[in-house]
Amino acid sequence: MTEDVSPSPWWSIPQVLMWIVTRSESKVLRAGSLQTAASLLRMTGIRPLSLPEEPPVTLAAAPDELVQAWQARRLALYGRARGKGPSRSIPGRGGLCLRDYRGEVCLGDRTLYFDARPFWSSLSVRADDCRRCWPTPVGQTARTSRPLAAARRPSDGEVLALIEEKRKAFRAERKRAGRDVLLRVAMNHFGLSRSAP
Repeated sequence: MTEDVSPSPWWSIPQVLMWIVTRSESKVLRAGSLQTAASLLRMTGIRPLSLPEEPPVTLAAAPDELVQAWQARRLALYGRARGKGPSRSIPGRGGLCLRDYRGEVCLGDRTLYFDARPFWSSLSVRADDCRRCWPTPVGQTARTSRPLAAARRPSDGEVLALIEEKRKAFRAERKRAGRDVLLRVAMNHFGLSRSAP
């Protein structure tokens, strides 16, 4: 069994958009605290990445990519109708778009008066559906793809050196990375799980 970089099997829309653009688990983790698509534009270090036979997807085009995949039933969007009630699968139909509304990404008609028509908020998507629709390029394999049994136990010095290297890299890119993020990066790099002795 492998451990995921993202702790949740569900991603918010900003996390999904980040995956579509970068295919990077660490960037998806960084986008976990964001609520709007506009907040993604303020993040630094986002470089589009894609499969060799496909052009890269920009951050501006990612919402349309997501809506098209949902309308083609390649993945399911979940949310609350008008922000109320339980979260449920949103039935696919044309003419809808993603937009920031009341501090979060919502799905609704392409109209000037967004809240005058039915809309969906508190949106989420299964992380596995995103990975299946927009796979990681062949040359960029996920660090968690190797079996844990094959991983040798690293020395404390190796773990500390990697954590320090990653901390410096995050700091150079002006990114914040707390102890938990750095520990998770090291665990994934060495193929360790939390239950390892």
